[in-house]
Amino acid sequence: MKNLTVKAILALSMLLTSSLTFSESYSDINNLNASLYHQLSVDGITQKDLNDSKIVDHYVTKHNGVTHLVLRQYLNGIEVYQGDIQVNIDKHGNQLNVHNNFLPNLLDNINNRTAIIPADLAILNAADSVNINTTMPTYLLSQSVSENKSAIYSGEGISLIDIPVKLIYQKIDNQAVLAWDVQIQTVIDWWNIKVDAATGDVLDINNWTAHASYDVIPLPNDSPATNGFQLETVVDPHDNVASPFGWHDTNGVNGAEFTDTRGNNVFAQDDLNADNSGGSRPDGSSGLNFNVPWNPAVDPNQEQNLDSAIVNLFYWNNIIHDVMYQYGFDEPSGNFQNNNYGNGGDDSDHVNADAQDGNGTNNANFGTPPDGFTPRMQMYYFIAPPTLEVTAPNSIAGEYPAGAASFGAGYTIAGITGELELVNDGTDNVIDGCQPLIGFTPNKIALIERGGCQFGVKVLNAENAGALGAIVINNEGDGVQSMGPGTVGDQVTITSVFIGQGDGQTLRNELNNDVTIEIKKANIDRDSDFDNGIIIHEYGHGISNRLTGGPANTGCLFNLEQMGEGWSDFFAVVMTARSSDLNTTLRPVGSYATQYAGGFRPFPYTTDMNQNPTTIATLPNVSIPHGIGAVWTQMLWEVYWNLVDKYGFDPDIYNGTGGNNLALQLVIDGLKLQPCGPGFVDGRDAILLADQTNNAGANQCEIWSGFAKRGLGVGASSGNVDIIGDETESFLIPKVCEDLDLIFENGFETP
Repeated sequence: MKNLTVKAILALSMLLTSSLTFSESYSDINNLNASLYHQLSVDGITQKDLNDSKIVDHYVTKHNGVTHLVLRQYLNGIEVYQGDIQVNIDKHGNQLNVHNNFLPNLLDNINNRTAIIPADLAILNAADSVNINTTMPTYLLSQSVSENKSAIYSGEGISLIDIPVKLIYQKIDNQAVLAWDVQIQTVIDWWNIKVDAATGDVLDINNWTAHASYDVIPLPNDSPATNGFQLETVVDPHDNVASPFGWHDTNGVNGAEFTDTRGNNVFAQDDLNADNSGGSRPDGSSGLNFNVPWNPAVDPNQEQNLDSAIVNLFYWNNIIHDVMYQYGFDEPSGNFQNNNYGNGGDDSDHVNADAQDGNGTNNANFGTPPDGFTPRMQMYYFIAPPTLEVTAPNSIAGEYPAGAASFGAGYTIAGITGELELVNDGTDNVIDGCQPLIGFTPNKIALIERGGCQFGVKVLNAENAGALGAIVINNEGDGVQSMGPGTVGDQVTITSVFIGQGDGQTLRNELNNDVTIEIKKANIDRDSDFDNGIIIHEYGHGISNRLTGGPANTGCLFNLEQMGEGWSDFFAVVMTARSSDLNTTLRPVGSYATQYAGGFRPFPYTTDMNQNPTTIATLPNVSIPHGIGAVWTQMLWEVYWNLVDKYGFDPDIYNGTGGNNLALQLVIDGLKLQPCGPGFVDGRDAILLADQTNNAGANQCEIWSGFAKRGLGVGASSGNVDIIGDETESFLIPKVCEDLDLIFENGFETP
């Protein structure tokens, strides 16, 4: 599309979404343009800045008629990375909001116009920045004649795929720095790296793969634990609107192109050898009959369970695609389809879903490139948690709940037995084990308190002091969880486990009585391919990344206060909700795969403050990004239940009219309306705006009260969204809401 002025763009948008003639639309939009131009000029945006920009996304949400426009800033054919203006316009042509990330007076704020560092050297510097050690020179495969010098270099020795590179401007301290934009894909990660074209320094590193720890079987079951540990037969589950030619089509003509687990929305296969090349796929023959056996009583890597894992993964990727299509995650907004059937957006981007991926354990991830590029989902085994038994003294003898570590190897074999000793690292908090230990007795089991540093660091310090194993005590309650490796976990070889705060105190109180511990593995491992909550969560990263800032930009969720993990958890609990659920029902995520009743998070999701006390003030005390996301999910869960209480629950997740459907719709639309790099307040305001746009604001008080209950009420502040700990809590709701029974029940204050 040729460059247009903002006024012309808005007029064209009105014409596309209404019955107005172009001249009528252009005339009626003058007031809107006056407001928009005023906003942009206040921010220092010049007419040249606008004239040089290009439209990178332009689509309409069908159910509410909202037009979403994204303009990207360019100078002499080179784009400004994340230099976007988002404009959202309702079906009447009224401006809903504008998110401006243009760099003011661009022409006066560029550092240089010519690349001094060649592209091949930039690639080597980028590889080194993510610990890819290579001295092998890259060689050019193809070169464009465009101003941005876009090219493709061989990925040999560096990347699993050939390496695209181009010039962009990177915004740094209100200056546009000419840089090389480099993509490198490894077995686990998909790196997008910016290298200064003048100095060769790495300016920015983004990983398009979002890592997570979550835990599948037919909708709405969240795992085998909720349907009796059995496979169920479903017939023709595809949605005729979202997948009109079935799940095995790619050409838009009746008749399947594939009889295995490939189709328009997803290619599902095993990746046992961890090379992302595509392994085996079960075949349903011409009748597409995927009758596969499954034995939940054996380890997941048994051959008889591989086909069932792949079929389940294929089924759930398609289910999520079809459900979310109903709420506006469709072709124009950047969904995942090989063929978009002429409905707009960029195609050729079905999900590559790898079952039983051999690249890791106790994890899963989803890599989200921009629209038109194929994402990848990787699902791993979850090692069964160990059991911790105190064998002496008799006064505290017995088994205690324990969480495993996703590093070290001791808990995967026969187990260990030893005497317990509290650590001392000689610092202010001597028992957190964050520094080398002092005076520790070799061949004992180290008792360490959580906090202060990564789990891997603590356990490695214990191992270096001669510890036989390590026990880390929770300092945030009695919850039990898996421990991640951090940056040094790959150096750990000893056994380590995680226990609750109360149990840890019990052990500490008896240390003078020679506490003896046995740690062993008692249960079989589990496969996250059978945990629907984990699959939904991972796919959710693709949704939030494509919708925030527009489908051409998947780099908007990397600031510290971003809520990507939270939207993913929310999608998981909403899609697996049941009519029998109460607002106080405890909803963990990942409990099947982890074999912990509480799942991955410190607290299950519930409106009961005694069971989940999190508020925005909790943010400085939780992990990044998963703990941040868990606080956001709880806020959304409060809003969800306020809407379910008002409108009821509808089990039809596709086309229902219940409060659960409304909540999901508002969250999807909020993702489209919020700015790139959002914080909690941005997310809240976007959902409020979505309700104003969709429902004339009929649910403002339910939304406000849900957020206010968790400290995100009127006057709350995110502070700097790149900093955690500067937030301002508020439990206030608007005065107009004070007469609602809902507000009186929850005891909220009004300003």
